[in-house]
Amino acid sequence: MKYTYVYGILALALYSCQKATHVPSSVLPFPAPVGSSVTVALEPQSVGQAIPVNFLGFSYEIDALPDSDFLWSGNAVLLQLYKNLGTGMIRVGGNSSDEYTWSGQPRSAKTGKDTLTTTDVDRFAAFAHATGWPVLFGLNLGENNPGLAASEAVYVSGDLGSSLWAFQIGNEPDLFHDNGIRTSSYTYDAYQAQWKAYNDAVKAGLKSVLFAGPDVADSRAWIDSFGTNEGASVRMVDGHYYRTGPASSPSITYHTLLALDANLGSYLQTLQSAAATHQLGYRVSECNSVYDGGKSGVSNVFASALWALDFMWTVAEHQGLGINFHGGLTNAYSPIIQSGSSWLAQPAYYAMLAFKEGGQGSLIPVSLSGTNLNATAYASIQSQTEYLTLINKDSTDIAFTVAPGKQSQSVSVMRLIAPSYSSLADSVQWCNSQVGADGSFTPGSPEQYGGGSSFIVNVRAGSAAIVIIH
Repeated sequence: MKYTYVYGILALALYSCQKATHVPSSVLPFPAPVGSSVTVALEPQSVGQAIPVNFLGFSYEIDALPDSDFLWSGNAVLLQLYKNLGTGMIRVGGNSSDEYTWSGQPRSAKTGKDTLTTTDVDRFAAFAHATGWPVLFGLNLGENNPGLAASEAVYVSGDLGSSLWAFQIGNEPDLFHDNGIRTSSYTYDAYQAQWKAYNDAVKAGLKSVLFAGPDVADSRAWIDSFGTNEGASVRMVDGHYYRTGPASSPSITYHTLLALDANLGSYLQTLQSAAATHQLGYRVSECNSVYDGGKSGVSNVFASALWALDFMWTVAEHQGLGINFHGGLTNAYSPIIQSGSSWLAQPAYYAMLAFKEGGQGSLIPVSLSGTNLNATAYASIQSQTEYLTLINKDSTDIAFTVAPGKQSQSVSVMRLIAPSYSSLADSVQWCNSQVGADGSFTPGSPEQYGGGSSFIVNVRAGSAAIVIIH
């Protein structure tokens, strides 16, 4: 799909799944235009790749598994937050996956620090089964012990069963020479030899096991080489992406997230090309706004929701299989955080709710014209229903004239809003509603309009919405 950037914040979302249970009391007339004029044209006759049903995802550190209160089947609020999003993928790995040693024994008072036990895996497997989400599981390459990793893989595979989607070997190995895991002379060739030793060892005990890789931080050369050399051995190519960082940088503000990202498109093309070598797909298996845990006032405010919604659509537009937002218990960039005994949805989570409803079916092209503003538009189609997402990151309101490419019978609009870019999660709304303390989410009624060959949708600065066109 084509898109044009416009300065400001907008996301336009339409909540089709609610049309059966949330019937508006009346059909509204289309509004008069308010703000700068932009024309949006959809091309429903040009259907592209289907958006995978498990596109959405979360990523966690391996060191989260020993926490008995987090990823376990008794965490009813967290399970409900997952349920709200439908189907997705869980990835466990992160830096700690190359630091935690597999014990192969139950957790006890004698269990040492930085140890992963059968107790931890059992608890996590029960959680994964309860969500119904497949799992991408990271093995420890840091200690360079293929035999121990093979033993761990056998146990993890037995616990997860059909929930195991693939294994990863090592986390961000392209940075091993920087973080002390390997010497400064560590190269891709050395990594590939070690990766293959792990692959062979695991497959000796699990004949049909599947892998993904290289799970790098950002090295495009490593992605290219891995796709060429190991593409035939993996189920998927993957890599990480953070919009900016480190979190300690004083120059990073929420405006950084709203600005044009000149690197993302070409990075996704690198992943896509490496995967295409062997007719594979790719996934951004770890991603978020600001690396090193996120930055307060940036990663946890409403601007991050607008960034996240645009980011997800950009990955989908570049034919990615999905994303996994990295997080934990209290990280500023986590879509879900723990506060005392509560689990709270953050702005990025609301963006995921919006994408879940707007990203249905298959991609179709959409273009913006008549503007030099910072706005984006994306669209998909399913069963003749069009889903249009408009994102306005400008300081001015925008009046979108939508040309759906067909005569519409009715139009629904849902909005992702907050009082300002810097608003925290407690004032963010998706479709006139907020996530409850028990994790439940009941959207309000969407705006309902009549049909036509074109119509106006006004989107204020610093907001977002999805439009469903029947």
